[in-house]
Amino acid sequence: MNAAPATHSPHPARSPAAIDFVPSGRDHSAMLAAFRSSGGIARGDDLGRLLDDLHRGDFISLARLIASGSVFGFVWRESFWIPMFQFELRDLSLKPNGQAVLAELGSAYAGWSLASWFAEPNDWLHGRAPVDLLNTDLPAVLGAARADRYIVNG
Repeated sequence: MNAAPATHSPHPARSPAAIDFVPSGRDHSAMLAAFRSSGGIARGDDLGRLLDDLHRGDFISLARLIASGSVFGFVWRESFWIPMFQFELRDLSLKPNGQAVLAELGSAYAGWSLASWFAEPNDWLHGRAPVDLLNTDLPAVLGAARADRYIVNG
């Protein structure tokens, strides 16, 4: 995922590099691989249909979750993709740990750079990816998010 010049975090959402960055097919494949063990990534349209099938919501409720910052995703080749680690896969309810980290990061990252932040090794986490520690060491992930938010926002 070409979006990470720094060793502890990818491009900040506000940097010119992040604005101009267009993920390649190779970047998307790397993102798929990075999130595979935590549920993968799903197209927003497909997730909306799944929510509807399970009577957990629909496209509109998914859009509200995204607009409120409770869930995030990124655009790749005109489709909106959502990392599934944010949901319990058995019933598609929201996982609180992901929401807590999103709240800690605030607006420091968005879209692809936010997905990269969760997926890539982070120096604050001794080279582990935040997504891999969400369920086992939430305090450490929150600390990394706080540190990276401070670096981005000053």
